[in-house]
Amino acid sequence: MSIESRDLQPPRTDTLGRERTGRYINQVAESGRLRGTMGTLQLALTVLAMSAPIGNVTGVLPLGITQGNGIGTPAIYAFVGLIFLLFAVGFTTMTRNLPKPGAFYTYITAGLSRTIGLGSGFLAAVTYLVYMVGSYAFFGVSVGNVLDAFQGPEIPWWVWGAIACMIITVLGHFNVELSGKVLAIFMVMEVALVMLFNMPVLLSGGPKGYQFESFEPSHVFSGELGVATLFAITCFLGFESSAIYRDEVKQPEKTIPRATYLAIIGLGAFYILTSWALVTFWGPDQVAAAGAANPTILFNGGFKYYMGATFTEAMVVLVVTSVFAGALSTHNSLSRYLYSLGKDRILPSALGRAHSKHGSPAFASLTATAAAVLVTMPFLFTGLDAIAMYSSMFALGTFALLILFTLTTISALRYFRIIRHSERMWNTLIAPSLALAGLVLLVALTSIHFSMSIGAPQWIASGEQLLLVAILIAGILTGLRWRKTRPTVYTQIGGGAGEHHNIRKAKTSLAATTRIAADR
Repeated sequence: MSIESRDLQPPRTDTLGRERTGRYINQVAESGRLRGTMGTLQLALTVLAMSAPIGNVTGVLPLGITQGNGIGTPAIYAFVGLIFLLFAVGFTTMTRNLPKPGAFYTYITAGLSRTIGLGSGFLAAVTYLVYMVGSYAFFGVSVGNVLDAFQGPEIPWWVWGAIACMIITVLGHFNVELSGKVLAIFMVMEVALVMLFNMPVLLSGGPKGYQFESFEPSHVFSGELGVATLFAITCFLGFESSAIYRDEVKQPEKTIPRATYLAIIGLGAFYILTSWALVTFWGPDQVAAAGAANPTILFNGGFKYYMGATFTEAMVVLVVTSVFAGALSTHNSLSRYLYSLGKDRILPSALGRAHSKHGSPAFASLTATAAAVLVTMPFLFTGLDAIAMYSSMFALGTFALLILFTLTTISALRYFRIIRHSERMWNTLIAPSLALAGLVLLVALTSIHFSMSIGAPQWIASGEQLLLVAILIAGILTGLRWRKTRPTVYTQIGGGAGEHHNIRKAKTSLAATTRIAADR
């Protein structure tokens, strides 16, 4: 730690993670502030819902087997999970040392600069908006699939998407405890249903017998490794939103890290076991061929083998609730980013006011819905296929999140070099450095295979990626302008998390002045 960094300290906090300046400020009971009492398990289930596990098991995970590296898919989930665990070390250490909401927006402001933090805040909001629009399209398609299975009426996907949107908007108006309970129930149901397939295979080896070829290097590094990695990344996303609920959990400095680790480890174990069970059930030599024409048959067929037709129909219905839960979780994340940006007066201040009774970002929630409707309308008018729409949205959101993960990791490395702290080197240097190397690899693989993931020509894929860069740059340029034209708002970027940058600049300026005086 440098000598000059010793005077740079994060805000002092009490045991509940509230800032202290001689007296408590921003207390949870304060009128107009977000509030809640979620614990570790409820928070973990809330953020896990965004990944829609049963939807991934039926639709995404099999693609890694049929289009990726085949039977080596379980090892890819272990690899991606390890990178995200390393990322979580620096991410959650920032959570302990920065008692402010805002997650990516706040942490990047603290570690890099206010301008980059502002650009990241804009990018984070757009990312979750993109995910939310895709989720409504996915929900509409999923309901249509269920109706087809039961020979129901043919209704446009956007009707079901609109119904989901209205229900989610209502839930977003109330305290997070209500949404958290709904999401927790759906998550438990999803995991329990998938385990009805996993456990018989784990205990008996399935009809083909046990196999461990999935973990042999010759299979792990075979086929389209980048494609398999891309699908695995998609299945993990959602855990990062834990920090955005800082004001709505008990003891955030403990609850958020625990929930984050629980979510990553839980997802990793779940997907490793499920992908291994699918390969084992169908057999290493036959699994790719069995899912070639229709990848969803891998899980649906295996589940029907053990549980029969009735349970399989129930499982198909539960895919709909899984997608709904994912949309609700995404809506909650977007609402809280809009709330943070409104509270800092980056966006209209009305967005930063919580409901006085429910302690929820009610106006931000309504705004999130309005934004989703506006973004969806052009797709409806152009008649774009709903499947192509949500596939493109999810791929774009995944790439954007990887950019935010990378920037946050760089921020953690720099932040703990310039402030005084008592954290271990593992938390502040070793793990974030390893995570950065892994994330750069994931960004590269995702970028290379981006056109495939959205099913569009390379020029469209490059255009969408450049759009994300443009949003980030627009935020940076806005911050540079506001430094001169709106200095008060500029200092509030990231919830004031960049105040130590001023101290460093003042110290540097003083040192330079002292040297000049000495030279004279």
